[in-house]
Amino acid sequence: METKMNISPPRRIIQIEPYLQLDKPKFLITSTKDAYKFIKETTWNLYYRKLCKKDKGKVLKYLAIVTGWSPSYVRRLVLRAICGKLYYRASEVNKTSFNRKYTDEDISLLADFDNHARRPNAKALIHNFKRMYGIYGDKRFIRLQGISCSHIYNLRRTNLYTFYTRTYTKTNPIQNCIGERRKPEPNGMPGFLRIDSVHGGDMNGEKGMYYVNFVDEVLQWEVVIATPTIAQVDLEKMYEEVLVSFPFRILNFHSDNGSEAINDYVASILEDLDIKQTKSRPRRHNDNALVESKNGWVIRKHFGYIFRPKEAAGIVQEYLGTYFNLYLNFHRSCAFPVVTIEDDGRKLVEYPQGEYKTPYEKLKIIDPTGKYLKSGQSYDELDKIALGNSDYEYVKIMHEEYLKMMRKISQQFSPVSVSS
Repeated sequence: METKMNISPPRRIIQIEPYLQLDKPKFLITSTKDAYKFIKETTWNLYYRKLCKKDKGKVLKYLAIVTGWSPSYVRRLVLRAICGKLYYRASEVNKTSFNRKYTDEDISLLADFDNHARRPNAKALIHNFKRMYGIYGDKRFIRLQGISCSHIYNLRRTNLYTFYTRTYTKTNPIQNCIGERRKPEPNGMPGFLRIDSVHGGDMNGEKGMYYVNFVDEVLQWEVVIATPTIAQVDLEKMYEEVLVSFPFRILNFHSDNGSEAINDYVASILEDLDIKQTKSRPRRHNDNALVESKNGWVIRKHFGYIFRPKEAAGIVQEYLGTYFNLYLNFHRSCAFPVVTIEDDGRKLVEYPQGEYKTPYEKLKIIDPTGKYLKSGQSYDELDKIALGNSDYEYVKIMHEEYLKMMRKISQQFSPVSVSS
């Protein structure tokens, strides 16, 4: 029970005892000035100095409930009040203080975007805010589209933002002659895929489902699929569909030595599609660094480390194919590096704000004429997908569908194993 009431300073101890029995009472004292006045009048009316220790404790507990302050702080104020030294002094306005630029509505909008998009980094957020105002014409983002990276993190530390916001196993090494051991060199051309699998975890000795992540090295165009296992029998129905789903031609298929990618069936598909297959070199951990980072910043960030049973892979795949993959490529901002060769030969890698783009924006910049697109694909069709919903609208839709997916899994499988 939660009780809200207006009260006046009590005149006898017996008057405060009923309030101490209430469950989570809330009293309407609206300001520090009123709270000081209430404490002063209460101590005077009850002759606090002459009370016994037990009654003093009741008064302090009562005042702590009324004001919402800690008992130790209330005790200090009471001691000042009985000495006649409790006065409220309004703080003077600092002449050098700045006017507030970002309102409570801006902070709540930032929190809402973060809740649905799983807190992307500040530069990616700024790019989305600029798109929301410049492309989609959403006037709510007029101030946020000009915010700085550092101030986004300042707003994320505010009380208002906080109020609105809420088994891994190693891949078994194998020796296989399939694929060439070398690092791909795309030279700015799209179509060079990086592939890796992410395990959903174990529970009570039971293996969970897997995610398989496909990322283009140049565009960061990404497709995620869900599968019960990474055995060939489960993946052979999906690989060809995934490779065909990319709007541009695939030239290279690069993975580590995991069995989900290094097998005869995948090799035959790639050969039929005239796609070169390569795999990571030993002791060269950066060979597949892009997809490894996407595993953390995309899959783990959105799906966490929650165990989901193998049987739930079909439900998760429906969500991925219908909503999530479209979000990744048409609405999620990615950081694209700018590499500078210094005089001593070292590479300086930077991620400036101007290079944050969605993968689809990057595709149109690299290939404005559409020469890398597959036959039958056009930017007119892709624009309909990109502009069908704004970034903010789409992350809200995606979040709602994610909750529906979780409820569907909970209804069909053990609630303990899929709690979010």
